[in-house]
Formats: sequence, structure tokens, C-alpha cells
Amino acid sequence: MVGDIWKWGMTDAAAHSDMDKTWRQLVRWLVSDVPNRVDLTVEPQPDDANNAVRLQVRVRDEKFQPLDDAAVNIEVQPVLFDGTAGALANPIRLLAEPALSEPGLYEATYIPRLTGGYKATAVVTNSVGAEVGRSEAGWSADLAADEFRSLTPNVALMEAIARKTGGQVIAAADLNSFARRLPGFKAPVMETWSYPLWHTPVMFAFALACLLAEWGVRRWKGLP
Repeated sequence: MVGDIWKWGMTDAAAHSDMDKTWRQLVRWLVSDVPNRVDLTVEPQPDDANNAVRLQVRVRDEKFQPLDDAAVNIEVQPVLFDGTAGALANPIRLLAEPALSEPGLYEATYIPRLTGGYKATAVVTNSVGAEVGRSEAGWSADLAADEFRSLTPNVALMEAIARKTGGQVIAAADLNSFARRLPGFKAPVMETWSYPLWHTPVMFAFALACLLAEWGVRRWKGLP
């Protein structure tokens, strides 16, 4: 095939163009499954209340074997949207730690504070400080999505909180009567006071007793 395919491409200009295209597609197909030396993936944590994401970086050496002695720095750039344009916020830098579950895997956890898009860039250096490679990934976060996913009141949860805190759940039909009874309720007032330990009578008596005991022992033993 290598010795004869060039003859097919030499018949005319259209055949030559088809031959060039065939070689390009063949080379792309041969290298399409070759992994990158640095791969950054974003793994959301669905069970985390803070919408945390796990940033995973897989690092490989020149022979595409896992590289365990690398330094992985991740820069997270928030991209906030106001409805018309995006504004770049200050980036946050993280140091990824080696994972115990897989060689060549480095992980870091990032907790978004604002709603919007996020771009993460991983820069990997080897043991001598030379750059191995870099990779980019992005995701979006909507902090209010879970809170407003359901607008139905959780009556069972509110009743459980009321029982544990000594409160009560008031139905909508009983709000007027409850409002009239409010002035008769006693609201507990809690105040926190702090006192210096040395100003308490017990501590003063203890210090005085220690001083008298030392003086008595020294007099008893004839010490100066």
C-alpha cells in the first residue's frame, strides 16, 4: 500500500487532493487514542452541600507512564456573568496532592463561592522544575439551584425542628389568634458574661493559701 498509493494520487489534481486527505485522516486515526501527558478533569460532588468539585490531574512521563514525583499547581479563574457580559474575578491557586488510589493522579478540592463559570488550568513540573505540560477544563456552578429546586414547604422537617427546640408549628388559619397571644409569651433572654479568673474569690484564696503554705514550710525547715 505504501509503495503503490502514491501512483493513485498522481493521476490528476483531484486524485492528488484525495490522497492528501486520506493520509491526513489515516494519521489522525492512528494517534486519536494517544493520551495527553497532562489531563485535567472536573468531578462534581453531588452529595456536597457546598457544591464542591474535585479537580483531578493525571500526569504521565515521556513514555506515557504515571509520573509520581511531579508538582501540580492548579489556577481556578472564576468567570462571573451579570446577564450581558462576563467579568473575570481574581484567580485562586491550589496545590494538588497525590492520590492514594491511582499512580500519577493528583487531586484538589475547590468550593465555589459565587454563581457563574469557572476555568481551571493545571501546570505540571517535574522533579527538576521543568514544565511537563498543562491542561485546561471548565465548569459552571449555580449555588441557588438546590435551594430553589423545590418550593414546597417541608412540613415534617419544620415540625421536627419545633419539637426539638420547644417551639410549635402554626397553621395559616391560627395566625390571628397566635398574634394576639404573643404579648403574653415569655421570651428568654440569654446573656454571656466573662470574668477574669484571677478576680474570683476562690482563686485569690487558693493563691493566698499557697503563699502561706510555702512560708510555713520554709520556717519549719529553717530555710531563709
